[in-house]
Amino acid sequence: MRFNPLLDPFVETGYFGYSLRGIAHRQPDKTFRASLEIRDFRYASGELLYESMFSETFTAADAAIARAMGRGQQVVDDLLHLMNVEEAVET
Repeated sequence: MRFNPLLDPFVETGYFGYSLRGIAHRQPDKTFRASLEIRDFRYASGELLYESMFSETFTAADAAIARAMGRGQQVVDDLLHLMNVEEAVET
């Protein structure tokens, strides 16, 4: 996956100890393709947990980033729910 911070707009935000980075990759036809990276910073490791490139293209960078960030929040919510379920089973 290509990422050039000088050319590809991105948004990075913290979310429950995770870092979500939504990237709008510029395509040769002047559209944007979204990608998402999720890193775990709960224990300061910054380990890459999830990476995804979306197949659809967008005419605006903001729309591509919004798509990636929305999916990122869903993935983290699902992960946190799974962790809570596992903790409840162990106790």
